[in-house]
Parts: sequence; C-alpha cells; structure tokens
Amino acid sequence: MKKSKSSVREPTRDRLSELPDSLILKILGLLPMKDFVRTSILSKRWENLWATIPCLNFDYLTREISPERVRNIVNGVLRFWRGTKIVKFKIHLSSEIVESLVSDIDVWLRFAKENEVEVLCVDLMNSDGIYCVPQFLFSSCPSLKVLVLRGCSLCVPENVQWNNLRSLTIDGYRLTPHLMAKVLSGSPQLEVFILHVMESGENLRIQSSSLKMLCIEKFVYGDDGESSMDKGYAGDGPSMNTELAICTPNLGTLELSGISYSKCSLLNVSSLTHATIGFYGDDLFTGTDVHEETLRQIFPTIQHVESVTLSDCCIKVLGAMEKKHLLSPLPNVKFLKLNGILSEGEEIAGLLEIFPELKMLVIEDEDDERCEYHHRESLVFERNLPKSFLLQLRTVEVTWCWHEGDNSIFPFIQFLLKYASKLEKMVFRLKGIMPPEQQPEYWFWGSQKVLKMPKSSRTADIIFREY
Repeated sequence: MKKSKSSVREPTRDRLSELPDSLILKILGLLPMKDFVRTSILSKRWENLWATIPCLNFDYLTREISPERVRNIVNGVLRFWRGTKIVKFKIHLSSEIVESLVSDIDVWLRFAKENEVEVLCVDLMNSDGIYCVPQFLFSSCPSLKVLVLRGCSLCVPENVQWNNLRSLTIDGYRLTPHLMAKVLSGSPQLEVFILHVMESGENLRIQSSSLKMLCIEKFVYGDDGESSMDKGYAGDGPSMNTELAICTPNLGTLELSGISYSKCSLLNVSSLTHATIGFYGDDLFTGTDVHEETLRQIFPTIQHVESVTLSDCCIKVLGAMEKKHLLSPLPNVKFLKLNGILSEGEEIAGLLEIFPELKMLVIEDEDDERCEYHHRESLVFERNLPKSFLLQLRTVEVTWCWHEGDNSIFPFIQFLLKYASKLEKMVFRLKGIMPPEQQPEYWFWGSQKVLKMPKSSRTADIIFREY
C-alpha cells in the first residue's frame, strides 16, 4: 500500500547548524571550553569550529582535577586555536591548584594579550594572593576594555597603560593608596570601578573625572582567617579609623558597603543619582558613634540623588539619628530600597520622614534567624507626622523571608496602608523558608489578614506573588 505524503515523516532539521558560524560561536562561547571542544564530534562542519571561538572560558573549580590535567587542556586549546582575536578570556581556578600553575597562568595571559583580548577575567578567589599579576599586563594593551582580577596580588609599575579600559574589578587583597593612584591615573577612560578591598590600615582616595559607577566594599580578616564578609562584623584593628575621600564629578552610581570608614568625604559627586550605603556590623557596632558620624558626613552630600539603597545597619543608625533630628530631608529621592528586618518597623517608619517625594519603596526582608519576632498588633509610633508624609508614595514592594511564628511584617504594613493615601500598588513576595506544601495555606491566611487592614487609599491593589 502506497503511503500518503502526509504519513511520510520528514527528517528532523538541525536548526542550530543552520545558523551562521559567528552566531554559533557567540552562543557556545558561554560554555566552559571543555564542553565546547566536545562539539567537534557532531559533524564535519563542527570539527574545527571550536578552534576559532572568540570567547575562551576555562572554568576548573572542581577539586578532583589535577594541575597537570588543567595545564594540558588549556595548553592544548591554545595550541590549536586559530581565531582572529579574543573577545573574552576567562580563567577560573580552585585555590588548591593555583600554586602549581603560576607560571602557566602568565603564559595564558600573555597569549590573551597578544591576541587583542577585550574582556579579561582572572578569578582565583580564596587563593590568598599566591598569584601576582604579571608586569606585562600593565603595559600597553589597547584592545583591553574590561578587566576582572579576583584573588590576585598586585605589584603595580609606575606607568600603567590601560588607556582604553572601561571597567575594572579588583577583588580580594590589599591595595594601598599609592597603588590605587597609579591604577586610576593609568586608566583615563575608566567608567566602572568595582573594588572589594581588604583593610590596609591606610586612608583611601578615589579621584577620577571619567568614573560613572564606583562600588567599594571594605573587609578585614580575623586571626582565624575568616573575612568580615563571612562573619558579618567589623572586628578589631585599624578598620574603623581609616578615611575615604571620593572626588568624581561625573559619577552617577555610588555603592559603599562592608566596614564603614571613620571619615567619608564626598568632595565632588555633583552628577550622582544612585547611592547605596550598605555598611554592616553586629550589635557591638550597630548604633555606634562611628557609624553615626560616617552617615552624618555622607547624607548632606547626596541631597541631589534620586535613588537610595540602605542596609539594615544603616537603617537602625539613621532611624536613631532621625529621632534626635540629626538628618535633613532628601527632597529628590523617588526610589528607596531598604535591606532590613521588618520587625524593626519603627526605625523604618521614622526614616521615611526624610524622603518627602518618595514614589517607590522596596523592602528586602533579611533572613535573620537571630531576630526575635514580635507579636505586636500595631506599630508604636508617637511622632507628629507632617501632612506630606508618604503623600507621593505610589508603589510598595516587599520581599518577606518568613519563619514559623513570625508575624512581624503586619504592623509595618498596616502603618503604610494607613498613611500612604495615594498608594496604587502593594506587592508581596514570599521567600521559600517554609515547606512548599505549606505556602498556599499561609499565603491565603496572610493575604486575608492584609486585605482586612484599613487603608487610606481606596484604589490600592494588594498583590501576592511567588519569589
């Protein structure tokens, strides 16, 4: 019996192979190199395609692989590579094998530089600075636009020639002010600078007319080798006595986090629109004069910003300062994000007074099991609020990290609904702390409780969404 045309099964089309080489290379360049090389067995067309890839991604974090194996793989790929230039070169190694590959990394980086690399990432986190960035990388490299250095140590020459560098990330070791000055002076086009720096006991100055985004996180190491980022506190030593000065007239975004400075001078930040102040500390440091003095110096210099993000530690200190009438309003802030604990609702409520033009409030509730949850039915707030309080607020988004028995969110939500008379939308997102099977039941209970709360805005939509 003759089969009809409709019953004949057409061969499956290989849509991926139909794409042009340039697009295939761009897609597969996101894979680790060992996976991309395996594509050579797919067909004749794919046999040598991997050797022209512009993105070389060597990612070897597993402890099972030996330094010899990594050396053979990387050297083999570079030996057969036939591309025209390297757009991105990334080497990501576990700390266990870095010491055995120091001289090899030098060779690999020289290969990347000689092939006009544009994006270079050397990620050796937790390797204690065993690897020192080679001197040739600081010399003329006109193609280099993005540089990421993690876990490396630096010996910066007098003449840094990163003339076309646009983005620089330095993470995980001591960087003295002298080295910093040489890096910045040798990067005249630098627009993004992300610095995670271990405390050196010296004052830090950032001066650049090209920077548009600056992120600084300061941390210290304790005697046990743990960083303050892991522990969540400042520790002893010189960290609370160092000073930070920033002179960046074209800076649009500033993020300061980690351990605070004893003095923070924003000398010229006239273009600043987004500010994140994320200092942290445990009970020993929260509310100390150091935090208060630092924040007292920062806030008068950011009166013109439109967006502010604050950490839990800053919320507590600023809330206490507002009670003492030590803060001036920030009249231009339209967007405010608070990374805090909702049980501290009174501090947050008081802090909102200094943002008279606030339109959007985002709260990321921290997953802090140390917090003692309060079963208050309402927020105790005895201040005389101005008529303009929360008058411009239109949107509230709350991400809540719920624990069993924690009802601390409700008094603050009730407070917002009471005073935000023009509110249009309030969105809740629940992080998955409880078992999944219990979430629908709790969502129903929580939503009913919120929907029954009195609200001054009759048009406000209350929305519950999964995180």
